[in-house]
Amino acid sequence: MMFASDLDRTMIYSHRGFGGEILNIPVRTIEVANGKDISFMTKKAIALLHKLSEEMMFVPVTTRTTEQYSRVSLFHEEIRPTYAITCNGGVVLKDGKIDTHWQDYICTKIDGSAASVDDVKRKIEETADASWLNSIRVVDGFFLYMIINPPLSTERVKYYSQWAEEHGWSFSVQGRKVYFIPSFINKWDAVNYVAKKEGKQTVYTAGDSNLDVCLIEQADFGLIPRHGEAAATFGHLGMTQKTGILASEEIIETILSKRLQFIPGIR
Repeated sequence: MMFASDLDRTMIYSHRGFGGEILNIPVRTIEVANGKDISFMTKKAIALLHKLSEEMMFVPVTTRTTEQYSRVSLFHEEIRPTYAITCNGGVVLKDGKIDTHWQDYICTKIDGSAASVDDVKRKIEETADASWLNSIRVVDGFFLYMIINPPLSTERVKYYSQWAEEHGWSFSVQGRKVYFIPSFINKWDAVNYVAKKEGKQTVYTAGDSNLDVCLIEQADFGLIPRHGEAAATFGHLGMTQKTGILASEEIIETILSKRLQFIPGIR
């Protein structure tokens, strides 16, 4: 069995993602950048994740770059997953090193893509308005995202979504970050690659954004945090009762309870 989970706003949380229920619950810093505490988990969630990682393969799956993932000290000092997936599925790491077979596959797909990163960047530059576009950032040559403020209009979201789909790309709005990602770079394909490589026949997943929907749809069982972007449209696939940082506890507890169904003699 394998549990593949998104990180930000699913397993780990910034102060802004805590939610209103956290006031008297002990939390721990699990990421520091430039001397600032960036991300947190409740102490209970950390203990539960320790237990889960001892009972099944745990694979962090994130849209973060590999460098950004490496800042999460919990996964390098305590819970040390054999595999991690970064860049939204563009990179598979095993024991901290890039899986070259997967990398070759992705590079071949990029070379044959109908629209390149440069094409998408040019499209944004031609159509964006300086009143809301702060910057465009390219992630390791795989995909790009915009930093925006204020939010995009409904019409603009529809326009970019349709354009992306027509050119074989995915489009996702996550707060001030708006992602354009080739459809062949996705979290599920990378997770499925790892599962098959390791002979894992049962895959559980969790994720909050529309970029995580493929994980929830394709897995044997998946959960979306109630506060997540994906919950509004895809909550019927599986959704937590709790919101904010407490959702990670519920997710891990639920996956552990699923684990018990496969232990002989337990019903």
